Amino acid sequence: MVAVALAAGVLAAASPGAAVADESADTDSVESTSSPSASPTNDPTVDPSADPGSESSVEPTPEAVTDPSVAPPDAALPLRPVLIAVTPADASAIATYLPIDDPSVTGYQISPDGYLWFDCPDLSGTCGLSSLTNNREYLVSLRSTGPTGQSAPAGPIATIPATSDWAKPKVLPKPRKRVTATFEAAGNGLGVSGNRVALGVGTLPRLRFSTNIPNKAAVERHLQVAATLPSGRTVNVPGSWGWISDQTVVFRPKNYWPGNSTIRITSTVNDTVLGKSGKKYLVGSKALRKTYVFRTDRSLIATVDGAKKTMTVHVDGKKRKKFKVSLGKWGWETRNGAKVISTDKEDYKVYRSESLGLDPEVEFYELPSKWNTRLTPSGEFLHTASWAYGRLGRYNGSHGCTNMFEQDAKWIFDNTIPGDVVNYIKTGGDVVEPWNGPGGLWNIPWNRWLKKSALSNASGTVDTTSDDGSVDDVRPDGA
Repeated sequence: MVAVALAAGVLAAASPGAAVADESADTDSVESTSSPSASPTNDPTVDPSADPGSESSVEPTPEAVTDPSVAPPDAALPLRPVLIAVTPADASAIATYLPIDDPSVTGYQISPDGYLWFDCPDLSGTCGLSSLTNNREYLVSLRSTGPTGQSAPAGPIATIPATSDWAKPKVLPKPRKRVTATFEAAGNGLGVSGNRVALGVGTLPRLRFSTNIPNKAAVERHLQVAATLPSGRTVNVPGSWGWISDQTVVFRPKNYWPGNSTIRITSTVNDTVLGKSGKKYLVGSKALRKTYVFRTDRSLIATVDGAKKTMTVHVDGKKRKKFKVSLGKWGWETRNGAKVISTDKEDYKVYRSESLGLDPEVEFYELPSKWNTRLTPSGEFLHTASWAYGRLGRYNGSHGCTNMFEQDAKWIFDNTIPGDVVNYIKTGGDVVEPWNGPGGLWNIPWNRWLKKSALSNASGTVDTTSDDGSVDDVRPDGA
């Protein structure tokens, strides 16, 4: 058996152009050096100069000439193969199938994800994939090829390549205690379950273990994060795990998640030795061999520019809306940084000066407002400010909230979902505290976030501080 190598687009023992991608694929927005890659093959039957919108000529159509190299439209496709098993190995996997003795079948193709397909080097009944990422789940499919095209795929069969692992001995040590964990796709307090709804690209998934974990590196080595993009291609997600306590670890992408994608976090923490607690060895529960799955919705990222007094909304990378706003005045500056929307919305709310501790003889107000979308526990909202229409887009005057026209505040209220991102720049205020709302952890500088990872931190120590805080410790915000 000869394995098909996926690294750098090279196919071992395969003919030139053997890697093909489904023609429906669109441009991918996430790159990964460790994910399978190959050069898609263009369809030679398509005329690139043809104008799909042009009208046809009224001249007589010449009689078609039969090309013996092209199968007639009613020709039967190759028979579908029987995929028996997929066996994982170190950075590789071997598919076993039943060869088909039929003239419609002249070869086979294998895929790690249903998107990229690679020619098998022979018809022996086995076909391999190499240069895979260990501890990541792959959904392997096989199809037969012939003069009339490709068959329907057989599979997929899930497989997880792995290498020999000192943290997973064949004989587990005793005495031992099994460790379990709970997973939250919306682990940054969005108010929803990622198991039921698609989330915005600012969600942060987390695992909370049943006890403190001494060997945090062993956990991180056995968690792999991948995204299946709208094109169907599956790629590794650049990012890092970060421990916010000795029991809880959060995955933060280096950038936000890709939109309209399926995220898979593959755990092979099962039967992994995670250190000792007293005299007992901590070993991952068998239930921790699991793939956690959640979906992202369209990517919605808004940018509020404090210098220009505007909010610009991009959906899937394209500009959709631009609103005039007014932010916090001097002494009440709106915070800079990433803020993430949750389910915390109120169609009607009254803002009162007493909630800010203001002296009623100096400044008093009771302001009813429609379409209120909360951003932080400290009190920042996006909301209608009918009393402030004259300053929207011109100057700041609020106590930290983002003032908007009613139709604009309603658009935000109606069209945003938990996990959507609002980035604030040039407001003159401090950066959002890590504890202050669903967007807080996004504001930890990347080099500092890496210090929360046992694998990414060069010092070997792990910063598990959770940056706890309270609204009692900071200045409140208001209308």
